Amino acid sequence: MKKVFLALLVMAFNAGLAQRIAYVEVNKIIDKMPEYKTANENIDNQIKQWESEVELKFQEVENLYQDYVKNEMLYTEDVKIEKQNGIVDAEKKAKEFREKIFGQTGELNKMQEQLLKPLEDKIFQTAEKVGKENNYEYIFDKRPESSWIYTNTEHNLTDKVLLELGLNAK
Repeated sequence: MKKVFLALLVMAFNAGLAQRIAYVEVNKIIDKMPEYKTANENIDNQIKQWESEVELKFQEVENLYQDYVKNEMLYTEDVKIEKQNGIVDAEKKAKEFREKIFGQTGELNKMQEQLLKPLEDKIFQTAEKVGKENNYEYIFDKRPESSWIYTNTEHNLTDKVLLELGLNAK
């Protein structure tokens, strides 16, 4: 009798510890979201514009330098120093502009945060909702760069999340 009770206790304990784990393929969901594609197109267009502006600023520096080299012999020492300082200043401003746009806290990161984060939040909130509805304790994002050795497709909630988002699962 003691052994039966102990066996039942162990089984109940193990059942209580069993945790349901699932995963979603966020990249697959993103690929099916038209608003994500639109946001990325807007970002790409802005990047092209910013790159042109940065290139123009550095071309101005190059033009100042070429002009200096071409006319250096005609300049007095004071004018040489003034022209050299102008070149250094223009280059500094071009680098600062590039950093302002493409740096870690630059305009590009702000734009990505503004346009993409709400969409990613929507995916994560929907995945959480689907997970709760299906009694999962944990849901992981299965991205190509993550190191999943094996995943059972039975625990893939991607299609359910896509349906919940109103997107075609196939």
